[in-house]
Amino acid sequence: MLPPLRKLILVGRLDAHEMASLGAYCQRLYAAGVTELRLDISAVTNCRRAGLDGLVDLAGGSAKVAISIDGAYWGQFIDLLRSTPTDELRSVCESVSTLVPEPRSASGSEPSAPAPEGTDASSSSRATPRTPCPEV
Repeated sequence: MLPPLRKLILVGRLDAHEMASLGAYCQRLYAAGVTELRLDISAVTNCRRAGLDGLVDLAGGSAKVAISIDGAYWGQFIDLLRSTPTDELRSVCESVSTLVPEPRSASGSEPSAPAPEGTDASSSSRATPRTPCPEV
């Protein structure tokens, strides 16, 4: 019998084919008694729309196995963001931001907000946006 927790490292491109394989793998794990799966996606080089949608679904509990996702960073989604139509950009950015962890400063606290251009840094009270996505 398999241990209740498994870790899987995903490498390379992540698209519909890979998500279908991952879904089938999750079903096999569940049938074997695995209750938790930790996905490390730090080695994913390019995540396409189907990959993003699949990861968000898995993280949201669509599989019978509890899934946590580690290692996401904005660079994995750059090609997707560049090719996304403007009217869908906000939705895609929000999906990516559910996978990418909040940035932290070296001290472990929240990063300080940069001063808006043309203002003094000590007078800025604007918060740093969570995503590098533009307001659309």
